[in-house]
Amino acid sequence: PGVEALLDIQYIKALGGAIPLTNIYDAQYSLLNWAKQVMGMSSPPLVNSVSYGNDEKQQTSTAYMLSCNVQFMKAGTKGLSILFASGDQGVCGREGCGIFTKRFKPDFPGGSPYITVVGGTDFSTFSIGEETAWSAGGGGFSDTFAIPDYQAKLVAAYKASPDAKLPKQSEWNNTGRGYPDVAALGGQKTPYCVVTSGTPQGVAGTSASCPTTASVFARLNGLRL
Repeated sequence: PGVEALLDIQYIKALGGAIPLTNIYDAQYSLLNWAKQVMGMSSPPLVNSVSYGNDEKQQTSTAYMLSCNVQFMKAGTKGLSILFASGDQGVCGREGCGIFTKRFKPDFPGGSPYITVVGGTDFSTFSIGEETAWSAGGGGFSDTFAIPDYQAKLVAAYKASPDAKLPKQSEWNNTGRGYPDVAALGGQKTPYCVVTSGTPQGVAGTSASCPTTASVFARLNGLRL
């Protein structure tokens, strides 16, 4: 039940084709429990798409985030790809940037260096064509996790570019892991069409970007396998 689950199922199946699709539905969601659940499966899906996240400051503790990272690392050593949506609240997150003291609120697990984070793009116009960054797509730099080696050069080049138009240093962490890693269509100008209870409706956000990207990854991995 729910448009979020149907969005994932319909677009992953449409793009993934004959690749087997597993839908994991838990009445009470826990990021850590989900990761353990997947790792406990005898044949876990090789590519996993998850449209879930909160601000780092909204997590139970730093220890909780580290526990999640351990599970993500285990998944990586097992050959699993885990993709997470970067969120739909821009750099301010779900708590907001604040009024008197402005500070960006990075996402978790968006800020985890052990997963692939999918951001959102939007069409430049209200028809299919060139894409641009979606202003509401989650992104930024983690306040908890440092820049991983694999993105150090790219992050440095981005920060050095005048096109970056970086905000004041007091508003974000210059030494944090940058996200998203990749991006796909998620903006609201031309939303995805999802059928719920026989009725089509438009849905937008990185919750659409993530399953779309994951299905492409699955196809590419299938060809390599």
